[in-house]
Amino acid sequence: MLFRNPPPLPAAPDQTASSPLGRLLLLIILLSALLAPKGEAADTLIYFGQGGQQTVSGSLHVLENGSGLYLIDVGSFVGGDGPNHPWPEEIPVARIRALFITHIHADHIGRLPLLLHQGYRGPIYLSRVSYELARVTLPANLHLIDLGPERFYYSRNNAGRKRIPVYLEGYDFAERTVKPENRVYFTGHRHRLATQGYYLARPQRQKLETELLARLDEQAIISDPDQPFRVDEFKVRFLTTPHMAGSVMVELQFRGLRILFAGDTGANGSPLLPDNPGFPEPIDLLFLEGTYGRDREFDLAAARTNFRRELAARLAEGYRVVIPAFALDRSQQIIQEIGRAVADGELPPDQVIRVCSPTARELLHRYADFVGREEFAPYFRPEVSKSQFLPPGYLPDCSSNDPDNPLGLQHGEIGVMTSGMADYASARQALLDYLEDPKTLFYFVSYQSPASLGGRLTAGPKPPAELRIGAYRRQVKAKILQTSGFSGHASPREMIEIFTAARPRRIYLVHLDPRNATSLTSRYQRAFQAEIIIPRRNERHQLHP
Repeated sequence: MLFRNPPPLPAAPDQTASSPLGRLLLLIILLSALLAPKGEAADTLIYFGQGGQQTVSGSLHVLENGSGLYLIDVGSFVGGDGPNHPWPEEIPVARIRALFITHIHADHIGRLPLLLHQGYRGPIYLSRVSYELARVTLPANLHLIDLGPERFYYSRNNAGRKRIPVYLEGYDFAERTVKPENRVYFTGHRHRLATQGYYLARPQRQKLETELLARLDEQAIISDPDQPFRVDEFKVRFLTTPHMAGSVMVELQFRGLRILFAGDTGANGSPLLPDNPGFPEPIDLLFLEGTYGRDREFDLAAARTNFRRELAARLAEGYRVVIPAFALDRSQQIIQEIGRAVADGELPPDQVIRVCSPTARELLHRYADFVGREEFAPYFRPEVSKSQFLPPGYLPDCSSNDPDNPLGLQHGEIGVMTSGMADYASARQALLDYLEDPKTLFYFVSYQSPASLGGRLTAGPKPPAELRIGAYRRQVKAKILQTSGFSGHASPREMIEIFTAARPRRIYLVHLDPRNATSLTSRYQRAFQAEIIIPRRNERHQLHP
């Protein structure tokens, strides 16, 4: 993808002082310039953030100098961490020179559609894998984006239906356009439509997806790892980290100052992704995540081995296995681990594996397509094979005509189902259908929020006797297991191992669970002999000079 140079910042109008009106206009401009907030001097570099400060979601970091603003990630908040609309007024879109994306989890890229909606036309720098995956995930989640109040309408003929397809004002659908006299208008928020009995009609979704992909293709600039490039006064380099496929750290050099935004840093030893890089040259300023406050009490490789053995044992006993997993990356890593078990003879070659999410299935084929292609080689371990993602028993079908088993998952089969915490989609349906079956295993493979269905099943030393699922209640007779073997975040001990060679003199703790602030500050001060700073949202820090 090619993109022309970033658009120049708006210039002041060219006025003449040769007339009284011209002199008056010039005076107004000069007064406005004096009273307006000042940009930074050319050699001054300021950091502030609008997400990821003393919270683990919403990552949005800003570097400001005399040329403008440079954004690292543009993530969405989760729960009560912060608002996803409106766009922060502290970050004028007209002043943004560039956006760098570390990876495409929603808490790092979720506000990109809002930024584009606000008129950003500048470059979006991201890795090759992130670009390919974003072309799947961003359109798939358009109905969940908060762009503020929007004007919708539906056909009067559909009034009274349980779920009503709606359209956005201002779009034309040729012969499928609802006639003006037959429209019922209302103002609402896109991400709340489902709770109000509405959904975006298919033609409307297709138009929105086409528009978004066109913008992404126009503005994206792919940068591969260890390939330095220049953006204005910055020398920039991406470095891979094994958090998820395509995830990178962003290194920026500015007037002799070396800054590293480590993004979400994965632990070394992933069977899918290469290890973290070495740091032969010191890093002056390190922006480091603080997701975990304690070291792991287990080895990740051993936990994955145990996961495979447990699967094999339960399947041999005739269990039906349900694995709730997020559609992006976690589902693909689970399938790869199962594929490795098949290749190693731990599972039979015809082991049935159903993937019950269209998005997860499309991403699975993308992962398989990456393998063996030279341009994607830097992002994956060389021993990864296509067959690990598409083993012989893989089936894309998760449906049946049996009203007692609408997902169609049989005993002796594996079903990988979204969502990861079992609150939505096929995983929630699986709880309704299979939770009372003693020969079903629910295997949770990620963090479970305490309030989620998965969290309520895994919170104690043993599952509850009963689970309420919306208006339904189910006796918990199925077997419940959980593994942390697929964690994408390095522990504090692993962070020290990864970054000791970088010798940072100052560390900014971001993406931080505030409960970890005191312990991480103390530990990292001892380990790195560095100044530790915990920034607040919109708090300005001078980095240079």
